[in-house]
Formats: sequence, C-alpha cells, structure tokens
Amino acid sequence: MALVSRKGPARSEFYNRSEMLHVERLRDTLRDVMRRRTCDFSGIGIVVCDYPEVLPFVPLSKVTTAFDGQDLVSRLVEIASRRSEHHDGFHVISTAWRLTKVAQYFSPPIISGAEIDRSKRFGGRYLAALFGSAIPKVMLSGIASEGFGIAVFCGGKEVFFEELN
Repeated sequence: MALVSRKGPARSEFYNRSEMLHVERLRDTLRDVMRRRTCDFSGIGIVVCDYPEVLPFVPLSKVTTAFDGQDLVSRLVEIASRRSEHHDGFHVISTAWRLTKVAQYFSPPIISGAEIDRSKRFGGRYLAALFGSAIPKVMLSGIASEGFGIAVFCGGKEVFFEELN
C-alpha cells in the first residue's frame, strides 16, 4: 500500500483532536475491511453519524438484521460481499462505533464548488461520501473499493486517501 498525501492545509486546520481520532479510526476500520475482504467484495461506503434519521437515506432492503454480537469489521466484511442482501448503499456507524443501519441509498445535496481530485478514478460512491460529509450531524464518511483504495471525508473535503496496490 502506498500512502498518497492529499493536497491542502494540514489536518489540524480541518478538525479538532477528537475528529482526528475518528478519522484515524475510520481509516483503520476501512483498512481492516480491505485486508479481510472476500473475493466477491463489492466495495463499501460508511457514514459516521449519531442521527441517521435526519439524513437523506432510503433503505435498499426490506430485510432488517441484528447488528450486535459480531465485531464491526467482521460484520462489514460480511455485508460487503455481493452475496449479502445488504451489500449495496451506505452503512451507518455511530460515534460509539456501532453499526446502526445498513444498505441505505444515500443522496446528499451537491456541494457547489467542492474540491474533486479528478486525477484519480472515482464514481458515485466517492461523490456521495464527499458531499454527505458536509451534512450537519455527519461526523465523517468513508469509502473503500478495489481499483480505488480508501478515502475519508470530513466537512465536504477529502481528508485522507490511500491507494491500494
């Protein structure tokens, strides 16, 4: 894995120590998911938020699932498999690092003038995570996928990117 630094101000200019620790925790969670992914891994999108009821979500599955009893990374790896009924959409994690919602279509408003690094491959999941991270009550969002890597967003900005080789 090669760490690719982002352009822009130093991290401390974007968020406080608590937010920085959450960025690092989300980065590490996404790294663990990528390390443990199955051969049918579909990619993953995560929103860190304690108030998912205020977000522009539509459930993609009628089937609900129990979220406790399994460690978070194992659960995320399981639902990110194409065999899982919950593999599509974004998944919500609380700031206590508990999985609270899975398979949510996430349609945040577009941020006019958002900085988008067009030098790398990206798609709808990247843009939803970028735009969604600017919504009040969203602490962070992050994505991981084959052929892209890992990105974490805070306040409508990409604050971490790691390309996977």
